[in-house]
Amino acid sequence: MKQSLKKEAILNSAETLFYQHGFHAVGVKSILDHAGVAPMTMYYHFKSKEEVIKEILMQRDERYLQVIEDTINKEEGINLYIESLFKAHMNWIETKGSNGCLFLRAKQEYEGVNDEITALSKAHKQSFLNKIENDLELFHAPKSLGMQITITLEGLTAMIQITELNKVKEAAAELMKNLHVSNDETK
Repeated sequence: MKQSLKKEAILNSAETLFYQHGFHAVGVKSILDHAGVAPMTMYYHFKSKEEVIKEILMQRDERYLQVIEDTINKEEGINLYIESLFKAHMNWIETKGSNGCLFLRAKQEYEGVNDEITALSKAHKQSFLNKIENDLELFHAPKSLGMQITITLEGLTAMIQITELNKVKEAAAELMKNLHVSNDETK
């Protein structure tokens, strides 16, 4: 079902503002001004700012996991799988996420305040780890490799906040050169 253009404008504006400034720093008025909609319009679509946040997190989760799924290479061995996963993640960071992880920010700001937002944030991280672990089963790789890859990708996401994008991309490329999983490790 296609959502209304005004609802989409609210979600896009809110996601941009939350990502730039944080959740608590952005008020409903800022979202409305940025989206160019009236308060009645927002409250027609959402009961509260927290409802907007939950919708944004659910949509972002779906978009990120779809980008990863559409870009990874599961056909040509574990090393090309891992390389394609790193490239897909770095491309996401470059195009949609150079200010860190919106899910971790939501968890940090809403831990103990809103259990649903916190749960969505945790669920995203868990579903990403599960996806990698399930993919690695195709190669008979140890489950622990999934956690290692996830930790590394999370580290790249964190480093982009304090280091130039090109330096992080270079480090990721160097890491890919040095990372090689032998056939012995996948048995």
